[in-house]
Amino acid sequence: MDTSMDTALAPMRYFYKIGQAITIEILLFYRMSYRMSYWMSYWMSYWMSYWMKNRYVASITVLIGVIFIFVFSYASANFIATKSTIAPKLRTMDFFDGKFNSQTAQLINNSRFDVIVIGSDPEAITSAIAAARAGEKTLLIDKNPIVGGLFTLGKLNMLDLSVAPANELLTKGLFLEFYKNINKRTSFDVKQAQVVFEDMLANEKNLTVQLKAKNIKPLIDDNNRQHKPRYKHIDGLTFLDSFDNTKTIYGKKFIDATPDADFAYLAGATFSIGQEDYRNEQKMMAVSLVFELAGVDFPKVQAHLNSDDDPYTGADQYSAWGYGKQMANYHPLEDHVRIRALNIGKQNNGHVLINAFQILGVNGLNPEELTVARRKATAELPRVTKFLRENLEGFENAKLVGTADHFYIRETRHLDAEYQLTVNDILENRDFEDRIAFGNYPVDVQATVLEDGDVVVGNPTQYAIPFRSIVPKGFTNLLVASRSAGYDSLAHGSTRTVPIGMVVGQAAGVAAAYTNQEDINFLMVVQDKLLTHIRNIQRILNKNGADLKKIPQYDHPIVTHWAYEGVKFLRRFALIEAGYENNYRLDEPLTQDEFRELCELVASYSRVPYKIAYPPVQEKNKPMTQNDIINFLKANRLSETDLTAATKNYLMEQNGIISRDILYMVIYDFFKAKNKLS
Repeated sequence: MDTSMDTALAPMRYFYKIGQAITIEILLFYRMSYRMSYWMSYWMSYWMSYWMKNRYVASITVLIGVIFIFVFSYASANFIATKSTIAPKLRTMDFFDGKFNSQTAQLINNSRFDVIVIGSDPEAITSAIAAARAGEKTLLIDKNPIVGGLFTLGKLNMLDLSVAPANELLTKGLFLEFYKNINKRTSFDVKQAQVVFEDMLANEKNLTVQLKAKNIKPLIDDNNRQHKPRYKHIDGLTFLDSFDNTKTIYGKKFIDATPDADFAYLAGATFSIGQEDYRNEQKMMAVSLVFELAGVDFPKVQAHLNSDDDPYTGADQYSAWGYGKQMANYHPLEDHVRIRALNIGKQNNGHVLINAFQILGVNGLNPEELTVARRKATAELPRVTKFLRENLEGFENAKLVGTADHFYIRETRHLDAEYQLTVNDILENRDFEDRIAFGNYPVDVQATVLEDGDVVVGNPTQYAIPFRSIVPKGFTNLLVASRSAGYDSLAHGSTRTVPIGMVVGQAAGVAAAYTNQEDINFLMVVQDKLLTHIRNIQRILNKNGADLKKIPQYDHPIVTHWAYEGVKFLRRFALIEAGYENNYRLDEPLTQDEFRELCELVASYSRVPYKIAYPPVQEKNKPMTQNDIINFLKANRLSETDLTAATKNYLMEQNGIISRDILYMVIYDFFKAKNKLS
């Protein structure tokens, strides 16, 4: 092409560049990959340049090109809408900041929302969606780069479902919506779960999402005269965006759905830490690091675990659980680590995720301890994988391909709430008038140190979670909807499961929206003796699929057992367990050493101000007898008259070996009597 033609076509080349950029934007809008968008637009620009001989041809070419772009874009949109699993772009504050000018950015910086949800875990997602669907202008804000939390960054993909005796799912509403969207898989594909969460959020027109928000802090109005001085009111929050600019956002109601309730903690809410509430120790359950394996023969795993005659192992289409006996033979080189029976979740790419590797003695609130724990895991997991290859059927070609970005942290804080849900509430299948969710997962307390074993305290049939358990004491407009809500440490062994938390999160979102629309605060709901407000909240939840209704009267014989007070006393320290079958073995004996250990542990956890005396043990592993009990009481300046009438009668009737029910009541009566004297 000569110089004169170059000069004539120079303006057109400028439009070609613009056309190319527009093409990229259109194709990206319809979710084409950037590389495909670039090469398609490049090809179209080249095609137009090649065939352009004069301005008339150029004009026709541009017209044809524009028509082609829109036809191709429409076809691409329809194709990708049916074939692609890539989530639509979320309407984040950073997205708007990048698209518009600084004036809009300043407007966003001073935005006011009806409901602000802190967190991006599943519980936060259901909180935000529930509030948005109720018509509230809602913000979901968190430090994480993607949504899904424990399910996506923690890769915990096997669901712990709560299912009633009639095979009815207890966690409904938004959890059931999510469950259906992942095709009701017992173990979901992590990438699919992320897409499902993103789609659920992006479909809400009242919802804004701000991720990668650093240093989120509450703004407390300590001088607001509208509220009683002893109550705190949160005005808003500040955070640093991805450019380290400080932004301030204001809101009417706040929901802390972070796993550790960090926002509520910074606002001044009070908590117990770890097992502090029942053992006077801030020890926390073991943390786990989920790891990913390629090369596992899943059909072979299924066949083995479904035919090994072990009632506690098995497999379905997406999940497998077992190999506990084999894993008991693994001896780690790193200290304070262990691997348990495997929970195996299948992924769409043929890989499997394993939840079994634990690091004990870790404070989940301490970043330095978590860093050390990851170093231990990084060093140990290649050896674990080698052991799996050499010892487990179906793992002969297993290859370690990765680990989760985040630990699976089971326990940190426990909120001091308007009502503290207890382990007795859980195991007595208690219902509440202000019920907002149901659960029945076993009270599963994982070990804190290697010397301790795991404890399944009991297995409830169905219990309710009251609204009061997510209302922090001393706050008017804050809820906590995560595993760190108002559950005591043992009750939390059941309530910590994510499906239960997602239902609680939905209730928090509905409650926030309702109280805004009624111009009341959360304490007014709690203090409403007529229950008008909670009934209205429950009605809205039921319209949205929560299915809240009175719990049926389930048979629970232990509650009426004569020695139940003794059982409750020791159970509150997790010193006895009923397991999955709810069998406390009350008719079995205890040895003298076992009896002494129970007494010593109760004294230690209770921090009693006195020492306990014990008669000499004459014979190892000797069961406790009536005389042993009488001598024990005398050694501590007590007698059988210090026992309750029922305990004394049963003790006197049993001349030989004493069963556990009597011994548990003796321990209960003993500490009750000694505490009165001290």
